[in-house]
Amino acid sequence: MQKIDLNGAEVFLLPIVKGLVTDMEKVRKAYEEIGPDAMGISISKEELTGLHNKADYENYEMSGLEEAYKDLLSTFGEVRLPAPGYVEAMDLAEEKGVPLIPIDMNEEDYSESYCRNVKGMDWMKENVFGGTLPRRKFLLTSPEAFAHDWDRKVNRSRGFRKLLQEREDRMIQSLRQMTTHYKRILVVIESERMPGVAARLK
Repeated sequence: MQKIDLNGAEVFLLPIVKGLVTDMEKVRKAYEEIGPDAMGISISKEELTGLHNKADYENYEMSGLEEAYKDLLSTFGEVRLPAPGYVEAMDLAEEKGVPLIPIDMNEEDYSESYCRNVKGMDWMKENVFGGTLPRRKFLLTSPEAFAHDWDRKVNRSRGFRKLLQEREDRMIQSLRQMTTHYKRILVVIESERMPGVAARLK
């Protein structure tokens, strides 16, 4: 976890690895330690709405890439989708009565960014990557090392990197807005996006 002083507020960035069940305890422990007056979560408002529909969790259909990610991440423990760390953040916010703010792009903005940045060549590279997955090696020294290595390799093309940059821009903008209303903020953020967001918030 990393603490950043921003606009007179304390922002605590808690990285999670999407899928790991052990992140639930990590999120709860951070909440109890910090006692935030608001929480941020690195998903869209539509995804947060989806998290509330727990009856639909078992109907979630994974893509081929998600299946491969889950199999590799299982090296480090039980894996579930949607990400247990996000579910725990949602449950904690409801239990404690604190605001939970989605800081990522909404679906409309994401679609516009995707169409603007991801070109045909980027699609081709992604398809080639999926086809070569059985032969690829990933860093499996820790869940975080794997998540970052996966992110680098899946999003290696210029278009996808630009899309991720714009997602981080939105997260930073959202967090700056949060500091105008709240003074102690816990942010549950995917591990892969934390370095870029933290560096630029500073």
